[in-house]
Amino acid sequence: MDGKGKHPVFNGEYHVLQSLGEGNTSKVYLARKIDDPTKCVALKLLREEFLQRDADSIKAVEQEIQILQGLKHPNIIKIVGYGSDGRVVKPSGREIGNLVYILLEFVTGGLLFDLCQTLGGMGENGGRFFLS
Repeated sequence: MDGKGKHPVFNGEYHVLQSLGEGNTSKVYLARKIDDPTKCVALKLLREEFLQRDADSIKAVEQEIQILQGLKHPNIIKIVGYGSDGRVVKPSGREIGNLVYILLEFVTGGLLFDLCQTLGGMGENGGRFFLS
């Protein structure tokens, strides 16, 4: 794919549709599979500044991937893929390569973290609701 469409293209497989949020370590985008528009993922692109900070930063990303791969529960987002060979082709044709990324299952409704910030402590029953 040449990237001359309306949206940036990630690894020739996904249209990058919109930003979902960002933090100190990464930016997260909503991406839709090109060959199956019904499938969406959350594309987490790690910031180069974060990765270059120190060896602990890279170790933290590796641990995040290992933890996500080990979690198997219907109420926990699944990892779809990851790598250090990510490539985005912008609609202008400009390419950005060597991106460190994590592809995650996309679910609507926002972050559990944000819900906890808004509601405060939920207690054991609240925790059971989300993990039962």
